[in-house]
Amino acid sequence: MCVTTVPASAGEALGMLEAALGFLADMDAAGMPTQAAAECLQGLERADAIEAAARGQLLAAFDAQDGSVADGQRTARTWLVHVTQVTRGQAAEHKAVQALAEGHRRLLAGLRGQALTKSVALQLAKWTAAMPEAFREQAEEILVAAARGGVDLRGLAAICAEIRWVSFCIMMDV
Repeated sequence: MCVTTVPASAGEALGMLEAALGFLADMDAAGMPTQAAAECLQGLERADAIEAAARGQLLAAFDAQDGSVADGQRTARTWLVHVTQVTRGQAAEHKAVQALAEGHRRLLAGLRGQALTKSVALQLAKWTAAMPEAFREQAEEILVAAARGGVDLRGLAAICAEIRWVSFCIMMDV
């Protein structure tokens, strides 16, 4: 029987998250059947997508309030490196996820809804950033729906290229 408890606060949610991840980290993975390990790996990717959506929103709010300055850091990126102890590369990825929260709301929703993995969402953001802004939100909505329907990255790239071509034709009145 699976019992889901809804946390009462962000602190409680983080405690539950750490406990759940600790449980998974302490499992005897070597003794698991391959299918069970595969299910855990797939579940961790889904959880990572939701975590990325949460991190993007939190980092956007933190940065908008100049939260890094309170800890003596000039930017959120330096704050991430010096206070949370991540590498500069990881801080750059966190900032890219923040950009999803600030300018790619459909992709962020795709992360939260587990239609996209973090890496796919970041790739789609790069591709759609090259589109005219007037078409971007609808393009991202189409891409998230396609991903939810099972389209892989190669298929999403083809859809994105088609959308770019159509938007270009519309903009050029061709």
